[in-house]
Parts: sequence; structure tokens; C-alpha cells
Amino acid sequence: MRETIRDAVVIGAGPAGSAAAAILAEAGFEPLVIEKDRFPRRKVCGEFLSGSARESLARLDVLAEIAGEAAPIERGSVRLRRGRSVDFDLSARAFGISRFRLDQILARRAAERGAEIRFGCRVLGVEKDGGGPTLLRLAGDGGREESVRARSVVGAWGRWDALDRTLHRRFLVRGGRFFGWSRDYEPVPGALEGDVRLYLFRGGYCGLSRVEGGRIHLAGVISEARRRRLPSGWDAAVAHARRDNPALDRDLAALPVRSPDGDLGTGPVYFTTKRPSERGALMAGDAAGVIDPFLGEGLAAALASGILAGETLAAALSGRIRMEEAGALYARAWRRRLRSRIGWGAALRGLMLHPGAAAFAARIAGDGLARAALARLAI
Repeated sequence: MRETIRDAVVIGAGPAGSAAAAILAEAGFEPLVIEKDRFPRRKVCGEFLSGSARESLARLDVLAEIAGEAAPIERGSVRLRRGRSVDFDLSARAFGISRFRLDQILARRAAERGAEIRFGCRVLGVEKDGGGPTLLRLAGDGGREESVRARSVVGAWGRWDALDRTLHRRFLVRGGRFFGWSRDYEPVPGALEGDVRLYLFRGGYCGLSRVEGGRIHLAGVISEARRRRLPSGWDAAVAHARRDNPALDRDLAALPVRSPDGDLGTGPVYFTTKRPSERGALMAGDAAGVIDPFLGEGLAAALASGILAGETLAAALSGRIRMEEAGALYARAWRRRLRSRIGWGAALRGLMLHPGAAAFAARIAGDGLARAALARLAI
């Protein structure tokens, strides 16, 4: 088994991993990115890139490309189960863009800057031995294994991976287990132009918005408890949501399903707080903590944390800070910038998904309550 030494290894080529790799490559290093999938590929996601991501996109020099391709989103609404609708304006124009395109663009940018990306490759294990380089065991096509030693590591493998167990990571699980799904609808002239719509139903919520090419994207989460009461298949989850929310039923009735692509599902999903740094590796994106999809901030947070991880490790590799200090410095910066969003998301999810709580709160405090909460969350 051959062994090489790299300045940095990034595990995962999604938005967080590609952002970290691009920053490291820009600083003159040659990061190795390990991605188990092959791009482009579809992925369960709201495919909503909030306006707060603009700074990150500009930092990666992809803002103009994404703005030119994505569907612009300027307004939003929350449709309660019994007909109430709370409308709001976004603080900055957002983008509707599929993960099929977004991940492809970001990975290409990292490669253009000098990162090496290996698709169809998996990290089997991570071993940290004292203060020396981290040992990673890789398996590529055909099961061929090799070892890589890395002076620094970014963990950007998403919500959950077997590597979490390997590193003995412990999570604080908030609000039980959920499952996620997404499906696409064909473009309909005039439908949802500039809008993102969120719908509440018993046991979950979903969102509807445009992405590039005018295609309309539906993504939602549903609690494990509610999912168990329904027939198998994601059609049953969508049917339940439509029965429980008349506004969703009306909006979907006018949209032709893009059936050749089929539904995507994932689970279980835990809305968790994790450690931003683990055994010397800097965690980015969902590997550091899962922000509630209701907020629409997941992709923006992934980009921000990936850039932060890349900048921190670039400083350590260049000698501006000690490598032993990188994890603690990154963790403090990550918590200052991102931890409050996870907390607010948990609080708002508890309000919105509690039976009758959202309607009661709206009656007592009026629509201003929801607007204030949404503004606080920087959607």
C-alpha cells in the first residue's frame, strides 16, 4: 500500500469542502479532495442559496456565474395549515440553483485554482497520532487502497458518515429524527417567479421555489413519528402534506411532475450541534452542525464555514499561526458566526411544528411575530 504526504486533505467536495479547497489552493497549497460520489449528481436539498451567501460566492469568484444562471428569489411566505399566510420580503436577493449545478460549479472552481479532486473515492479511516501528520486510509475504484498523510484535514462529509463513528463523535440531537425528500416539477410560465413558499403540515414542512431553467423544486422534512403512520414511498409523504395544507395542494395541482427524475429521499436527519474541531480536523458544513432547512441558511453556512476552515488552515500551513492552535481558533470563530443560527432554528422549528402553536402565536402576536423571527434568522 503506497503512502503519500499532502499539505491538506478535504473530505467531501460539496459546497463546504470545495470552498475550503479553493481557499487553500488560492493560498498556494495543493489540497487533495476526496469525494465518494461522482459529479454532477442530484442531492436532497432545498436548493435555496440565501442572500447572505453573496460574500462567500464573491470570495470564491463564482458570484457572477451563479447570479447569471440561478432563478432570483426576492419574496417569501409561510403558509400555515389552516389557511393563514405570513408574507415577507427577503433582506437580500436569494438564488434558486440545483445542487446538480452548484456543486459542479464550486468543485470546478477548486480544481481551477489547483486542488486535486478524486471522485468515486472514500476515506475508510482517519488516525491522528500525536502531533504528526494525520493518516487517512483511502479506497478508490476497484477497491484499491492507499494511505495518505496530511498535515491538515477538513471534514466536510455532510450530516453523517461512518467517519463520525470512527472519530467517536458525540452529538446533541435536537427534536428527534426527521427524513427529507425532494422532487422536481416542470417549468410553468409565471409560476413562483421571485417567490419561495414554505408550507407547514402535521409532522413537518416543505418549501417550493424555482431553480435554474425555470424548473420548480419541492423539498421537505417529515418527522420519523409521522412517517411511520404513512404508507411507504415519498408519494405518501407528499399526499399527507397536501391533505394537511390546502395552499400546498392548490399550488402543486398546477404543476406537472418531472417524473423521469423521480423523488429523492434521505434520512435520518438530526438537527444537531457538533464539535467544529475534532482530533485536529476542522469540520465544515453539516459535519460541524446541521442548520434547520426551514431557515434557508444551510448552503450559505456551508460556504462560510468552508472558507473559514480554508483560511484558518492556510494561516497554519504558512506559519502565521501554530497548527496546534488552528482547531481552537477555528472553533471559536465558527461558534461566533454560526452557532446561534442552529439555536434559533431549533426554537422556530419547535414553534412551527407544535400542533396549533404556530396558529396560536399568529393569533396572539400577529404576523409581526413570524416576520421578526424570519428577519432575525437573516433568511
